[in-house]
Amino acid sequence: MSRRDLGARAVFGAPLVIAVLSLTGLVGALLADGAWDWIGAGLLSVCLIVPAARLIPRRPSPRQPRA
Repeated sequence: MSRRDLGARAVFGAPLVIAVLSLTGLVGALLADGAWDWIGAGLLSVCLIVPAARLIPRRPSPRQPRA
């Protein structure tokens, strides 16, 4: 895959979704009480969980041939 294959959606799609979710969580937790505090905490944790999940190495499937 070369740099020409990557469009703007491929490059900025996931970071934009994470930014919108965390901003929604921040504003919701600051402006409302009760359930919004928990929803806001969950949405803010997305910006920690997604990169951490990408750092965990995946084992190859037993069905996949090794390269």
